[in-house]
Amino acid sequence: MPPVQGLRFTARGVGGAAANDALVEYLSSANLKVVELEESDNLQVHMTRFPELTFAHVDLPRSRVEWPRDELSLTRAAIVLCVRGRVTVTSGSTVLQRGPGLFLIPPGTAPVVFETRDALNEILYISAPASLVHELDVRGRSSGARPEVPANVLAPLLAFTTSLSSGTVGNSIVIGPLRSVALEIARALARLIAEGDPSELTLFSRTIRLIVDNRADAGLTVPKLATLAGVSPRSLQAAFAAEGTTVARELRATRVRAAQDLRERHPGMPATEIARAVGFGSVATLYRALRTP
Repeated sequence: MPPVQGLRFTARGVGGAAANDALVEYLSSANLKVVELEESDNLQVHMTRFPELTFAHVDLPRSRVEWPRDELSLTRAAIVLCVRGRVTVTSGSTVLQRGPGLFLIPPGTAPVVFETRDALNEILYISAPASLVHELDVRGRSSGARPEVPANVLAPLLAFTTSLSSGTVGNSIVIGPLRSVALEIARALARLIAEGDPSELTLFSRTIRLIVDNRADAGLTVPKLATLAGVSPRSLQAAFAAEGTTVARELRATRVRAAQDLRERHPGMPATEIARAVGFGSVATLYRALRTP
C-alpha cells in the first residue's frame, strides 16, 4: 500500500455493505466481517491507513462485526474507543476494558466479536502492530471495578485520533513523523487501558514500566530499580522469579526491542547511536544481546 491512504465508506444494512466494493476490499484485508447491521441509519467510516497502522472513525447503528482471528493476528493489536452509544467486545481470550468505553485487544487467535447496542454509535478504532503492547502487562485481571480514565487525560488523545481518522492527510513529507506520533498516541491509549493508575500494578508490572522508562540509563541496576520501586533488591528479584524470569533478562529484552524498533524506523542510524539510545554500553554489547535467544 502507499505511505498513507485516506478512505471513506458509506453503506446501509448488510446488503449495502456487501455491495460496496471498496468496503468489501478493506474488510477482507483487515479480516473483519459485518454480520449484522440495522438499516435504520447509514454506516459511515472515515479512515487513515499507514503501513501496519490504521485509525478509523465509525458512525453506525446497532451492529455485529466479527474478527475471526488466525495466526496472522498474532502480529496485531487493536483498540476500541466508544465515544457515543454502547459497545461490547467479547472473545475467548483476553480483552482489557476500562471506562469510559475503552477496550484493548492484545494479539491472539481467538475470535473477537464487536457489537454496538444503541440506535446510533460513534466508535474510534485503531489497528496497530503487536509491538504496541510489548511493554505492557496485558494479562487479564478481573479483581473488581477498575478506575475510569479521567476525562481531561483522555480528551486530547481522542481529539488526535478523531482528527487523524478523517482520511485527509494525503501524501506529504510529514507522513513519516506523523505515523510515529500516531503510534505513540496508540501506545499511550493502550497503556491507559492496560495499566491505568500505577496503584493497580503488581511489583513486577511496575518495575517493567520503570525499566521501559529508564532503559537508556546504561547504569540501571537491580539496586537502582529497587530504589525507584520503593522495595528491597531481594523483594524485587523475588517478584521477577515468581514470573519465571530475572531483572537482567527483562532489561536486556526491553533494550533489544527498543533497538530493533529504532533500526526499523531509522535504517541509517549508526549502531553506536542505537546502542547509546537504548542503554547498551557498547556496540559489542548490543550485538551480543541481539544474538541472545
